[in-house]
Amino acid sequence: MGKTTAAVCVAAGLKVGGFKSLLVDLDSQGNASAASGLIIEDDRPTVKNLLTDGGHPRDYITSTGALDIIPSNNSLKDIEDELIKEKRYNLLRDALKPLKKAYDYIIIDCPPSINVFTKNALAAADEIVIPVDLGYFSLLGLKQLLEVIDRIKEHLNPRIKIKGILACKYDRRTSLSGQVLEILRHNFPGRVFNTVIKVNVDIVRSQIAQKNIFEYSPKGVAAQNFLSLVEELTGG
Repeated sequence: MGKTTAAVCVAAGLKVGGFKSLLVDLDSQGNASAASGLIIEDDRPTVKNLLTDGGHPRDYITSTGALDIIPSNNSLKDIEDELIKEKRYNLLRDALKPLKKAYDYIIIDCPPSINVFTKNALAAADEIVIPVDLGYFSLLGLKQLLEVIDRIKEHLNPRIKIKGILACKYDRRTSLSGQVLEILRHNFPGRVFNTVIKVNVDIVRSQIAQKNIFEYSPKGVAAQNFLSLVEELTGG
């Protein structure tokens, strides 16, 4: 479980909690869209069209009932080179501005690597939630990401701040999970959420079923974990 699962479940959990939330899939793999039950063909509007065609962003929103989403697919890659060449890092921020009053929270699912779309997401964001799998190599990736965030804050988005670090894939059957969680909390005091997302097979099963965890198992442990996270995020 990683960033996409967290993005989908937080967006859905916010809606369960009574908030208006929008999920923006900014990954060309379209995993957040697929996890929400959407396999987007080329003739349907996606986040690529939002970034290139203009118009009001509400025209690119698909409602699944469980959540509102601006979906993505592999066509997003078609504009990557052009955006890099032209250094278009504020496209998403400008495109989403008309929706700020329509939603309490807009959740952006970023690509797995740092690229022009990740920079667009960071330039558009007010706050960042960083999901970290409780494995040693994830700590190394966290260090690199924090360096990127510092550069974004300096050059593109001075208002951005880290809301918190989310520990994921906690497995109480192994000592490693506890050790890495302890390292996280020691190295980043006050920045790690109290909520820990535990390893749970229902998360995988919900993805296979193309449903978020609140649709698949609303009373299960995983759903309760994410509701706890939503309470921390919203101050509830």
